[in-house]
Amino acid sequence: MQDYAQYDIKDFLADEAFCRWVLRQQPADNAFWENWLRNNPERAGIVSKAKTLISEIHHAQNYLSDEELETELQRLSAARKSATRDPEYSEPTRRWLRPVLLGTGALACVVVLFFIFSNPLSWQTGERTAHVPSKVYKSEKWIEITNDGNSTKSVSLPDGSSVRLSPKSRFSYPAKFVKTGREVLLNGEAFFEVTKNPQSPFKVYTSDIVTTVLGTSFTVKAFDGDKDVRVVVKTGKVTVTANTARNKTREPEKTQLVLLPNQQVVFHRDEQTMKRSLVGNPSPVGQPNAGTLVFENAPVARVFESLQKQYEVQIIYDADLLAGCQLTAELGQEPLFEKLGMICKAIQARYELIDGQIIIQGSSCR
Repeated sequence: MQDYAQYDIKDFLADEAFCRWVLRQQPADNAFWENWLRNNPERAGIVSKAKTLISEIHHAQNYLSDEELETELQRLSAARKSATRDPEYSEPTRRWLRPVLLGTGALACVVVLFFIFSNPLSWQTGERTAHVPSKVYKSEKWIEITNDGNSTKSVSLPDGSSVRLSPKSRFSYPAKFVKTGREVLLNGEAFFEVTKNPQSPFKVYTSDIVTTVLGTSFTVKAFDGDKDVRVVVKTGKVTVTANTARNKTREPEKTQLVLLPNQQVVFHRDEQTMKRSLVGNPSPVGQPNAGTLVFENAPVARVFESLQKQYEVQIIYDADLLAGCQLTAELGQEPLFEKLGMICKAIQARYELIDGQIIIQGSSCR
C-alpha cells in the first residue's frame, strides 16, 4: 500500500489511483479517499492543491494537438522505460519530471494523462478497489445511498435483492447488474437478503474484505472507525475473502473462509487476520419459533442430529464412544448453548466452540 502520508504535490500528480479519483469520482475511490482524509486531516491542504492542479491540467489538454500529445507521450514512455531498465537514472528522471509537472498546463497535462492512460487497467484497479472486476466500472450509472438518519433504511436492488442499511452507512450499486456478477460497495453496516442466482454471484466489497454469495441472508459490518470488520450469516452459505491487494494476512491459508448459518467471521484490522466462530446466540434456521423437541431414551446421536438440523450448525462427536449414551428430555425455547449444557451434564461430557463448530468431548456411557 502506498504511504500517502509522505506524499507531496508532485507525488499525488504522478499517482494513478489519486488521478483516477479526481477525474472519475467512482464510489469506491470516493470511499477510500474520504476515509483517508478523515484519518489524515493535516494533509487536506496538499490534497486540495493537487486536486485543483489535476483538474486544471485535465482541461489544459485541449490546447494540445493530437500530434503534440502523441509526441510527448512517446517521449515520456521512452524516458520511463529507460529509468526502469537502469536504476541509476531513476532519480535524474524524477527531477526532470518535476519542472514539467509544475510548468505549463499543456505539458503537465501530458505527464498526468500519461500516468493515467499508459495502463488502461488502472482505471479499474487501485488501492481500495483492486479486487473489484473491471466490469463493475463499466456500468453507465451508479447509485449511492447514504443513511444519515437514526433508523434503518431499506433499499431494493435491480435483481430483487433487498438491503437494510444501518445509520451512518453508505452503500453503492450499479443501476443495472451485469449477467455474470452482482457487485456492490459498502461503507458501514447492512443486512442483505439476496435473490438466488447461481449464474450471477453477489459480492459485497468493503475496504478489507469481499463477501460472496449466490442467494442468502447475512449482515456485513464495516465502519471505518471500528477495529474489526464482521460478517454474520443468517441463512445460506457465504464466502469471505480478505482484500489481499491491501491486506497481507499472517496466515495465507485463512485469507478465505466459508460461513454457514449462525456462523460469523471477524477480520481484525490491526492484526490483518480473520477468525471464524459461532454467533453469540444461534437461532433456529427458518424456524423462529421452533417447537419443542421431545426425546425418551433416545440415542444421544439422534439428539445431536436434531439440533444440527434445527440450527444448521456442525456438532462433532465420536459416534462410537457415545453409542451407549441415551437421553430423555424436552428441549424447547432455551438457547442452544443452554440445551447443549443440559445434554452434556446428563451424559457427563462437555462441549467446546472451535472455528465455528461445536466439539463434544466425553467418555463412554457403557
